[in-house]
Amino acid sequence: MNIINKEILGNINIADMDKYGSSITGIRLNVNNAYTDIPDLLKEYIDSNEEDNESWQQIQNRINYIYSAVSIMLAKLDEETNFILKVKEDISNNKLLIFKPNLISPICIDPTTHGAGLMIYLNTNWSIIAAIMRWFHDYANIHYSHMAIAEGGCSIELYGVQYSKYTKHTITNEAIFEGRSHDFYDDDDNFYGGWGFYFSRKYLSYHCTSDEDDNPMNGYEESCKGIYLSPGEAINKMMIYDINQLQIDRSRGRTIDIPDGQNYSEIVLHKVIVGGNSSDLEDIKLYPGCVLINVPTMKLHAQDLITNALKNLGLGLYPLQCAVTENPSDTNWLYGSQNTKIPSYRSLVPHSPLIMKIDGNTHLPMRDKYGRYIIKRTAGFSGTQCDIIKAVQSQGILIVNISDNINIVNVVHAVPTEAQPIPEGFIWASLDCVALDTFCARYCFNTLPMLESKKLKKAYHFPTEFIHDVPIAKIKKQQIVSTLWVDSPLFRYYLYNDAEKRGIGSCSYYIKGVDLTNNTKLASYHGHLISLSNNNMNEVLTKTLYYNSNSILHSLQPTILSYAKSNDTLFHSNLYKELLAGFDENHDGIIDYNERGTGFENSLIEVISNTSDISAFEKYGDLKATYLRSLLWLKYSNSKWNADGHDFLKMKILTM
Repeated sequence: MNIINKEILGNINIADMDKYGSSITGIRLNVNNAYTDIPDLLKEYIDSNEEDNESWQQIQNRINYIYSAVSIMLAKLDEETNFILKVKEDISNNKLLIFKPNLISPICIDPTTHGAGLMIYLNTNWSIIAAIMRWFHDYANIHYSHMAIAEGGCSIELYGVQYSKYTKHTITNEAIFEGRSHDFYDDDDNFYGGWGFYFSRKYLSYHCTSDEDDNPMNGYEESCKGIYLSPGEAINKMMIYDINQLQIDRSRGRTIDIPDGQNYSEIVLHKVIVGGNSSDLEDIKLYPGCVLINVPTMKLHAQDLITNALKNLGLGLYPLQCAVTENPSDTNWLYGSQNTKIPSYRSLVPHSPLIMKIDGNTHLPMRDKYGRYIIKRTAGFSGTQCDIIKAVQSQGILIVNISDNINIVNVVHAVPTEAQPIPEGFIWASLDCVALDTFCARYCFNTLPMLESKKLKKAYHFPTEFIHDVPIAKIKKQQIVSTLWVDSPLFRYYLYNDAEKRGIGSCSYYIKGVDLTNNTKLASYHGHLISLSNNNMNEVLTKTLYYNSNSILHSLQPTILSYAKSNDTLFHSNLYKELLAGFDENHDGIIDYNERGTGFENSLIEVISNTSDISAFEKYGDLKATYLRSLLWLKYSNSKWNADGHDFLKMKILTM
């Protein structure tokens, strides 16, 4: 495990533990007993034509272990908040229990080897969903036909096209979510590849009643056939909804006004999430609304600080296939790359305060008559996330946030070959996405014992005491050497405060939980995670330096700037001044998360997004698109390296 316990010294008593703010409940479990080896066991089971009962039993044992842990955590959350009463009330009014996982790319089951797919650690694990669904079934007596999956992953459509070409059969988006596609028309062999929800269904089929509306396998056939049924039409079925696909039938979406919107005054959302039009009884019957179970997996993010509860909703609910008009052939997308058949990234959604105006045909930033990029100021990534969560909350939707921190993904969040899953062993739950994210971020960026960090905060006037050791460069005998100092990206990050000001949630919280690895209680003191055993109190700290390499200037700023200064001294370069000139908009010597350059974030995403059609439809498209994604970073960083004289990525290259 990646945890150290530091004994708390001083006049602190158990009675002094945090009691106010939003409730966060948690569980720490043994990482090796959870889902770590499920991919290997699943491969054995699949390769045996699903006849290897021993492998399947071992998979069930792992999910049972997660279920027992989740049961303690969610029962404790119910003790603190009584949320199940509201859940039951909503379900009695025909609302669905909608589970929103976090799927960047669905490759968790490799279609060739049937082993672990490249994205296995970067997505919410299907076994976690199975365990949570079972808890709601057992604890709240909610049948599986009142549950559904809703997700809008970036690459689902792309892999649907590719898998269909590979198999010469239609592999639907929903079948990719299932991870197993069966041809019900020809009763052909099964195709395996994708996420794995079919195996969640299979696990749950051992934990259900004999009632027809409690059969979790109902809905699987619709996934494989690509049959869309609204919640009101899906009688006795547990459905999967691709919430990206609105353009095929715009009646599936509803425009929600946001009176205090910063980036958007209105947003189109899938009715599976927000329900039908309240003035249309037939629409409400088809789309009665939901209780939203938000299940992210914790990652360090490339354009933001972390992926967790806020971002899984704040970016993941924007529908990619939703155009300006209701014409099914319109590809003038509202949120994704325009004029592409497969918009794989939300490139038009602001990822930074400054964004460049994009030409929908060339997918390149536009310039004015003087050759200057046309730039618009927005409320940045904070506004993007807060706007859509405000839209959801305005519909009276209960949101239960359950964050998988069993393995926290470090270094990169979307490139599997570079991502580093760190075994922390936690799962956390809260009704408050702001409180949950505030705590999880504080945990990641806190490696110093509380008493020491409080002294440093006071001595150096730090804005927070949640700090970690970072390497700092200095020159010794004409060489650059590293020393240690302290820092925190929380010094420079404002989303949680912004969300609190907009009424989305609170940054104040208290923790109650259990550590199953040593049979101790979990609590918090001044926001710090504490382990309680009898009268002993220990602070629980991570040992890992968390950061994302693509946002390293913001996440490890003192490190990067100290190396730039040292390099300038030794080699007479000008890196330090270039970095400040390119990013430090208010000239205070600090580059915060709202200072992200002149809009290259969205422009880069747009340029890369344009390669998805190449990957899907051109011969050897995957090879070509992969090459182009690497090439384009360089091509548009120097005006001499492209025919149009673009250099909008020059500052991005400088920070890589």
